[in-house]
Amino acid sequence: MNRSRIIFACAAILGATAALFPPSANASRQIYEYRIVHPTFGDVGSYTNIIDKIGDKTEVTTELHVVVKLLGIVVFRQEAERTERWLGNRMIAFKGVTTTNGVDLEVRGEAQGNNFVITTPDGVFTAPANVHPSNPWSLKVFESDVMMSTKTGEFFPVSVNDSGQVDVTIDGADLKLHRYDIIGHKHDIVWMDDGGAPVAFEIEQGNSLIDFHLTRSLSQPEYVSADLSR
Repeated sequence: MNRSRIIFACAAILGATAALFPPSANASRQIYEYRIVHPTFGDVGSYTNIIDKIGDKTEVTTELHVVVKLLGIVVFRQEAERTERWLGNRMIAFKGVTTTNGVDLEVRGEAQGNNFVITTPDGVFTAPANVHPSNPWSLKVFESDVMMSTKTGEFFPVSVNDSGQVDVTIDGADLKLHRYDIIGHKHDIVWMDDGGAPVAFEIEQGNSLIDFHLTRSLSQPEYVSADLSR
């Protein structure tokens, strides 16, 4: 094939792709990357939320990577991949697989009528339609009185207290952020900036408080997710 034919073929492919997934002013991608800090072991891993939006559809993809070492030996390892699908302010589907020291735990959820049906290794459970995940990627997550663990699928009542803007020091930087306390079977704290971006959050895990500190935030306006464009 000569050069002109190659160029023509590439242009045709690109044109077809653009027709399938046209740019949209309502489409975007936001990426938040965090480092995970353990009070005893220091930096132990990373946590990433990738948020794709187009119109009233949102898809949130979460990746978790944790490795804890003691004297150079790995004593704990956890990986997770999770996906949330939203329509407006309602979560309509969830899928997550968390692998802890080689053992998988899979959770699935789906909106069905006025319920959200959650399937876990322990059985199938019916949560209220307004259940939201324990993944603080947006203020909309707090607009519920029921929260679902993204690891186990367990759901529980919560109350959310907004303390307004407070002074907080994160990684040596003095910041003014909005503090939200999520109180249920445990007590988590989320700090957000004026734009609603989660700058840091702290979760209870056993007898430890695990911190997640934002290390990178990336916006891609007019990004079109292949799945959401359908």
